[in-house]
Amino acid sequence: MHETAIMLAAALLRRPGFESFSPSPYLCPAGYWTIGYGSRWLANGQPVTVRTSPIDEAAAGSLLLKTVTALDGTLSRLVEVPLSDVQRAALLSWQYNVGTAAVESSTLLRKLNAGYYVGAADELLRWDKATVRGHLVELDGLKSRRGLERAIFLGLRKPMKLNSGDV
Repeated sequence: MHETAIMLAAALLRRPGFESFSPSPYLCPAGYWTIGYGSRWLANGQPVTVRTSPIDEAAAGSLLLKTVTALDGTLSRLVEVPLSDVQRAALLSWQYNVGTAAVESSTLLRKLNAGYYVGAADELLRWDKATVRGHLVELDGLKSRRGLERAIFLGLRKPMKLNSGDV
């Protein structure tokens, strides 16, 4: 487990413009029921639905941390090259948003495992669309988010300082 990367990713996901906190279930732009910091699944493994009970920020933070920790295990299995904590955090943020299945079949992963780090980072910029009402639509929020994830991955931007209350 990569604790620093997990903490960085969780803090990154809580940034404005990434995964905003919502105590009640809501439909994300792609049409999935989510809660907390964009979680589609509850701690017990059940999917979020319109009937899911509201949660507080502490529960949402705990759910986010649990999810990112699980994603880190999967990412470790998929990535065959060394990653810094910052690179791992940027990829975990992306994976949290697009899902593991998308990561597994991505050109980004193929380029990364070939050792082409810059090419892999550039692939992040292609993930700025979501299916909205049956149509693939470019979203300004995702465009901005992917730009920041790319900059962090490449070391062009620091993710943020971690405070004890960040996760």
